Amino acid sequence: MKTLIKFSFSRFSESYDKEAVLQKKAAKILISFAGKLEGKILDIGCGTGFLYRFSGWENTVGIDIAEDMIRFYKKFNQNAVLADMEELPFKENSFDYVVSNFSLHWADFEKTVSQVRYILKDGGYFIFNIPVGGSLKIVEKILGNTTFDFMCVPEILDILREKEFRIKDFFVEHLEKKFDSGYELLMHLHRTGVAINTENQSIGEKREIVRKFKDHKDPAVLNFKLLFVKAYK
Repeated sequence: MKTLIKFSFSRFSESYDKEAVLQKKAAKILISFAGKLEGKILDIGCGTGFLYRFSGWENTVGIDIAEDMIRFYKKFNQNAVLADMEELPFKENSFDYVVSNFSLHWADFEKTVSQVRYILKDGGYFIFNIPVGGSLKIVEKILGNTTFDFMCVPEILDILREKEFRIKDFFVEHLEKKFDSGYELLMHLHRTGVAINTENQSIGEKREIVRKFKDHKDPAVLNFKLLFVKAYK
């Protein structure tokens, strides 16, 4: 799975930066939710740098698993590291804040939370958003036999508490983008680096997925149900 993620997002950093309108909107909501941050900040799954570019947060380090995302991010901030959020390459108590926008669902959440807690200073904050169950309903409808294993809100909050984080605030935001057809939706997903259940599938199976999207001639509304959390160590 990680190989697929690296490949997908390394191919599409330019188109991702242009097309990822919901991710940009989520980043702006997260920035407002976080408020003014002063101190050393780590942005995990930084992508092309929406949080850094929209916030003006100084002293930020970005990490991403995809090489081309890091290359793109460095256009705006040279403090970037090619790294896996499940294995953060930093010392204990290194950061005042860890932030993440629309990326934690690509990793093992429990492992990532453990890593975040290790590198956060005492009293440091973990501020993030993550898609939860109820997202991508139209994709499930088009494919028919597919369900996405997004976590639910209580599960995420329970993991944070088990890792000895204290929850300061959280809320759920619904984001949507309308497309004229299923095929337009598929192209959007493709240009934003999202592979829809294509790992280990044959050419014929992949063609069948494309056919299902093409056959959906009606408008298609892409939805994400996003959990925003502010927790501290």
